[in-house]
Amino acid sequence: MSEVPANQFEPEDSQSQPAPAWLRWLETLAVTALFLGLGAWNRPEDPFYLTGNFPWPALAPVLAGLRYGFFTALVSALLVLGALGMSYRTGLVPVADFPYVWCIGVLAFSLLAGEFRDFWGRRLEKLEASNRYREVRLEEFTRNFYLLKVSHDRLEQQIAGSTGSLREALRRLYQETAYARGAGLTQETGELLLNMLIRYGQLQSAAIYPVVGPGLADTPIAHIGAYHDVRPDDPLLLHAVEEKKLVSIQTEYRDKLSDLDTDLLLALPLIDSRQTLIGMVAIKAMPFFNFQPRTLRLLAILTGHMADMIQEQQQQPDAATAEWRHFLFQLSRSSHDAAQHGLPASLIRLGFAQDGPFERVAERVQRLRRGLDVIAELPAELGKGLALLLPLTDELGQAAYLQRLDEDLREHTGQTLAEQAEVRTGMVSGNPGDNAWLTTARGVDTP
Repeated sequence: MSEVPANQFEPEDSQSQPAPAWLRWLETLAVTALFLGLGAWNRPEDPFYLTGNFPWPALAPVLAGLRYGFFTALVSALLVLGALGMSYRTGLVPVADFPYVWCIGVLAFSLLAGEFRDFWGRRLEKLEASNRYREVRLEEFTRNFYLLKVSHDRLEQQIAGSTGSLREALRRLYQETAYARGAGLTQETGELLLNMLIRYGQLQSAAIYPVVGPGLADTPIAHIGAYHDVRPDDPLLLHAVEEKKLVSIQTEYRDKLSDLDTDLLLALPLIDSRQTLIGMVAIKAMPFFNFQPRTLRLLAILTGHMADMIQEQQQQPDAATAEWRHFLFQLSRSSHDAAQHGLPASLIRLGFAQDGPFERVAERVQRLRRGLDVIAELPAELGKGLALLLPLTDELGQAAYLQRLDEDLREHTGQTLAEQAEVRTGMVSGNPGDNAWLTTARGVDTP
């Protein structure tokens, strides 16, 4: 971010400071004396050019007026007229009668010149005052703009791992990886994941290693930046593979930095909700302000969801529908996120009678579906109904969702939600009871 010099908007003092009073009067007297002296030297018989074509001594008060204004013009004109009066009394001017018309003309031109200068001087002062005010406001605006920009940057860094940005990150992840070709951790899915990590973690040098046999592959399937392969025995990689969790020099080796021989900042495992390791993200460089727990937490959640998506694509079809299998995968991931990261998620089960308005309610539920919501029809053996998973939604969010659904049904069907379906709710706790709550015929109020 470029810095604005402090004196960029300061006005120049040499142009706004008026001349001191002693200098003004000195110049006025000097100019007046100069013209009077030149007239006496050049034309001693008529120093005021009373009989000439142009009264040259009258230029002295005119110049003084144009330079310093009305008052100096008046003083200079009075000095010239005073000198003329003394010369007339002593007989130094070649006229019989005192030239009153000449005096009035000199005085009029001098005062007009002074008033002209004062008028434009006042206008310039007003413009300068207005300009100074605008400069001050512009400087204040510039300072406030850069303060706001810095504050905004810091705010972005602080909310990097918050629920709002996490919801947006997960929504974008599912959108961009939905059309990835191939099964498993391929080069295309690896590049997509790296692009997501770059967007939310500002990674500068990183690579993805797939799992081959009991360990990691020797070469990455995708990388970014000036990345060079790391040693297979890198302690950070080995520790991340062993622990199956994110390992960084900040979190795991804070007290052993002097003994740590690694080229990595952190190792981020691609591990699904069933604790199956399918790959490893090795990160060598990222901005310092992003190397903090919130950002690392966001990256860990993103890689976990990506691992689940890859594993779900490789699942063989069974008796359950694809919709229900996807629901169970997402429930397992939400349960893992609740246990590992404390992320809230809500469960809603809507049960219907055999002749109940299932299709009508299901249509309204689909219309109210948000970006991360997962909706599935219950298998036949569990009865007729719908299962809803609301990731990143706490109890208040669940209540607000049910209220919106109730109001929507009342508006379009004339009946409330309770009149059309049996509603059971619960929160994802991270325990095996989450699945059991859905796979029982009746369910319980709290899983």
